[in-house]
Amino acid sequence: MRAGRAAMEPAGETVAERLDQLIPRLAGQERRAAVHLRAHYPVAGLDSLARASRAAGTSSQTVLRLVGKLGFASYRAMQERIRAELSVGTQTPLGRLAAARARREGGEDWLATFGRTAAGNVAAAFEGVVRAEFEAAAALLADRRRHVLVIGGRFTQALARLLVRQLSVVRAEVEEVGSLTATWADRLIDVGRRTTVVVFDVRRYQPDVVGFAAAAAGQGAAVVLVTDAAGAPAARHATHVLLAPVEGIGAWDSLTALLALTEALVARATDLLGDQADERLARLEQLRARLDPGSGGPGPSDLG
Repeated sequence: MRAGRAAMEPAGETVAERLDQLIPRLAGQERRAAVHLRAHYPVAGLDSLARASRAAGTSSQTVLRLVGKLGFASYRAMQERIRAELSVGTQTPLGRLAAARARREGGEDWLATFGRTAAGNVAAAFEGVVRAEFEAAAALLADRRRHVLVIGGRFTQALARLLVRQLSVVRAEVEEVGSLTATWADRLIDVGRRTTVVVFDVRRYQPDVVGFAAAAAGQGAAVVLVTDAAGAPAARHATHVLLAPVEGIGAWDSLTALLALTEALVARATDLLGDQADERLARLEQLRARLDPGSGGPGPSDLG
């Protein structure tokens, strides 16, 4: 029996890669279960069948049908594959690089696989994000009575900076915390119930960023966490959590889905600001014209 099960299980591919290939061909409840598993990978796949089904909003039988379509003989077999991925180090840059090299030696179209993985991450993030969480987070960013602070980790600081630069075009009181930890206490001292703190933190989660989130929450701030897993350490301090998968096919995690989710947050906050954003943009154009009389007025890249 064990040999028969092994023969069914996909060799050389992670469960995430199988999901990326399968999701476009699914519909209905099976697609919903697959999107949930991909958006919360690998944590959701290691949960019990009953809890995973409830979290996805589907039945256990739907999840089991999905498992079969992924090529596994049982839910436990899929979990064993995920645990094996983790145990051999696929969650570290060195482990992922070795896995990518092995696939190249197998003759894969590397660029097509990379693009498919990135596109799968974006699709999973947008289909799996809890709409109420997204809307509540966007509403906090659009509330001009609230001061907004944004912080990121070693690589996600770039996303934090992008959010600050875009959002500050359409509203005031938006600031980046920055990467100089010696100044973080200076930023925290004025944090309170009228503050929204946006935190970007993905594996391997940074203790200092988690500490900032904890301190901000302790002082009454609303904390919006953008991360890759529901079990991220900062999640226990967050008011709202937005998830996006970061799986890549080489040594590097992919921030593509996190970037898309960040852009969606800014776009939705701008929509919610309505006339207030329009008025601010009009004033901004007047200032630009004064500073650069030859600019010729607004153009298509003014928000770029």
